[in-house]
Amino acid sequence: MNDQNIRELDEAIRLNPEDATAYLNRGYTYAEKGEYDKAISDYDKAIKLDPEEAVAYHNRGYAYSRKYDYDKAIANYDEAIRLSPE
Repeated sequence: MNDQNIRELDEAIRLNPEDATAYLNRGYTYAEKGEYDKAISDYDKAIKLDPEEAVAYHNRGYAYSRKYDYDKAIANYDEAIRLSPE
């Protein structure tokens, strides 16, 4: 199912490369597969397109934590909290 999701999100991004949500969702799918570098790359793009999207920072923090890069994980979690303290 994850590969099908990725193909569908690839197509959504091809049709609208400015859709931050598509990158966010594809990053989430990559993270579910354990492909954290790909996930981080998609979260980077989502953040570039929508720098106020707290979920992208949170998810990127998670991906960094799975790579044992705790400094970057904490920085991303901090930004997610700053953007969405609730």
